[in-house]
Amino acid sequence: MPVSHAVNRFLRKRQTDATDRTLRSYRNRLDPFVEWCEDNGIECLGDLTAWHIDEYDLARREADLAPTTIKGHLSTLRVFLKYTASVGAVDDDLPEAVDVPPLDATEEQSEERLSAEDATSALSFFRSSRKYFGVSMHAFLEVAWHTGARMGGLRGLDLDDYNADDQYLEFRHRPSSGTPLKNKGDGERYVGIADPVCEALETYIARERSDKRDEYGREPLFCGRQGRPSFTTLRAWSYQATQPCLWTECPHGRRRSSCDWTQRSEASKCPSSRSPHRIRTGSITWQLNRSLSIEVVAERVNATPSVIRRYYDQATAEEEFEKRRRAAETALDIDTESDS
Repeated sequence: MPVSHAVNRFLRKRQTDATDRTLRSYRNRLDPFVEWCEDNGIECLGDLTAWHIDEYDLARREADLAPTTIKGHLSTLRVFLKYTASVGAVDDDLPEAVDVPPLDATEEQSEERLSAEDATSALSFFRSSRKYFGVSMHAFLEVAWHTGARMGGLRGLDLDDYNADDQYLEFRHRPSSGTPLKNKGDGERYVGIADPVCEALETYIARERSDKRDEYGREPLFCGRQGRPSFTTLRAWSYQATQPCLWTECPHGRRRSSCDWTQRSEASKCPSSRSPHRIRTGSITWQLNRSLSIEVVAERVNATPSVIRRYYDQATAEEEFEKRRRAAETALDIDTESDS
């Protein structure tokens, strides 16, 4: 069996237990391996040896890739080879030839989170602006920051998932109509939102939101001219909303009026703009720093406490100190002790 055919078969097998985005991620990570095999004359899956795997590993490490990218590629390769070994297509011990590199905490985390300071500055600017209050990127930033939701969850929200009276958003797994949640049914939840978030949403719905339905007849909460926005559109809103030149001087010495990065198609090139995932990371850190328990935050953002501790909680030493001090001031306050 050609290596490319084996990869296609692996992806078909995973369709029942993986989302479309996960399958695309697998594809993107395995395509370089397929190309490497073709370039090195490896035509059939059964021709692979541990030496070949080590050669590919070395090629990945010498390709000037980020440590997290190398780990992702090799981890997925090991999963793929375990599948092929399970059906007798390769030797049982071949998956063990994949040496997935361990990463330390600094390599596994990204320091490019949207900081609480920048998020507060951005939201304060939008809330006080006549021009920008309630526009698409403002409403998106309000919801993304205060819920810490993944981009897929935000995109899947419908108009009736927003309860204005009780002030919450309902995240629902709807794979049959194009909006699955990463953790499927386990990702379904209610997330409360505060007054300012609701005010921004109300203004957005009344003034900015296009009254369109998606291809399944649903009414998206975040809605573009063609219906439910693409992931590319949501990223553009995210990049535009987090550019600091909106509320202060450009930290890169540019003029906003003449800067190409302010254009929607170029906003991702701004070094200070942040993607939806960086907003999620910053939000989780901020929620923890606001003294919400990790269990509550885990429920709100649909992640386990262990994952949050390892990948998302990026509090600085000063932020960690402030959390400890607030907790200590409460615990050691003699005025709060009972008479007993």
